[in-house]
Amino acid sequence: MDTSLVNVEYRGSLVSIILNDPARRNALGLAMFEALEVAIHSVEQDEERRVVLLRGEGKAFCAGFDLGAAVENPDLMGEYIHRLSQMNRRLRRLSQVVVVEVQGAAIAGGCAMLSAGDFVVMANQAKAGYPVHALGVSPAVTIPTLQQAIGPGAARDLLLGGRLIDGVEAKRLGLATHLATSNDTVHEEAMALCDELLAKPEASLRITKAWLNELDGSMDDSRFDAPAQGSIELTHGDEARELLRSFWASR
Repeated sequence: MDTSLVNVEYRGSLVSIILNDPARRNALGLAMFEALEVAIHSVEQDEERRVVLLRGEGKAFCAGFDLGAAVENPDLMGEYIHRLSQMNRRLRRLSQVVVVEVQGAAIAGGCAMLSAGDFVVMANQAKAGYPVHALGVSPAVTIPTLQQAIGPGAARDLLLGGRLIDGVEAKRLGLATHLATSNDTVHEEAMALCDELLAKPEASLRITKAWLNELDGSMDDSRFDAPAQGSIELTHGDEARELLRSFWASR
């Protein structure tokens, strides 16, 4: 396992989980998923850390799935969707407050990760969305957390329309909770938010997040399992696999 794909850094009660494959725009392949799972597991066991900052190195937060590997092995698409569903519910269920810092692109699976956070600090020029229909892929795996973030109407627009939005619109819709003026300031502003959260009483944040998760359905696996399974089944069809090959060949 290449754990160098994800760095974990500590600063007092803050832990940063950093996607560290900038040359590939922090794409989600099996090795990246495995490294993220190890990092999240370490946070789940860490009662000393109170806030988690999730961010990516380089010009993009996360460009989505590693499509090149999936063209070579089409069964990987279903595995990616399963791993993304498991990862998103674990992020949402962390007892710590999760802040996601977004510079550049957060596409498809990368955008799904935003919706699993408690706060999203996004640069105004950043791009986010789910342009995956041309690949024969359904973005339904993100519905459980995306609907909570932006509501059912806006979620239908993004998921069925497949358009990309910038940070300004993401803030208007509620996908981003905080808007940074540029890529150059997004980290500073994300850190300022983390410091603000760390100044609050720990117990009140933990119990508030626990009740939010309990009452909004975040603890109900069936809400995550069904859309993930439907998306996985779609990837098994010949049409989806041909669309993926055609898309990759046209790049």
